[in-house]
Amino acid sequence: MANRDFKDVQAIERELKIVGGRVSFAGASTTKTPTIAEGAGYTVAASATDNDGIFTITLGTASVTDKYSDLLYCHAHVVGVSERFVELSAHSVGAGTLSFIMKDKDDDNATADAAFDGLEVQFIAFLKNSSVT
Repeated sequence: MANRDFKDVQAIERELKIVGGRVSFAGASTTKTPTIAEGAGYTVAASATDNDGIFTITLGTASVTDKYSDLLYCHAHVVGVSERFVELSAHSVGAGTLSFIMKDKDDDNATADAAFDGLEVQFIAFLKNSSVT
């Protein structure tokens, strides 16, 4: 734990929740496996089609799926690799899911490039937990 005097985060939006973390990938390009490297309050899985570059973050845990009222902002990036990028491809905060696709610099799926092995993605999402304004 950091040895500082941290203050509460304030926001104009009521019931603002922040979820973030790091996801690491291991395996060949056609059998990539995302795992949580850091963070809490979410799970991660590759899409049903292993080689399409899509992975989904589900907000909540194995026993509880969090359902938010709105997604205010989400950002993700690949750590230390300049030829790859990640974009949010879909979201359903009511179902508690954020779907991302990893691509290479040519805007193609990264699976056409080198393996995912050793890559890491950092993400942060700002979510509303209430419809009250």
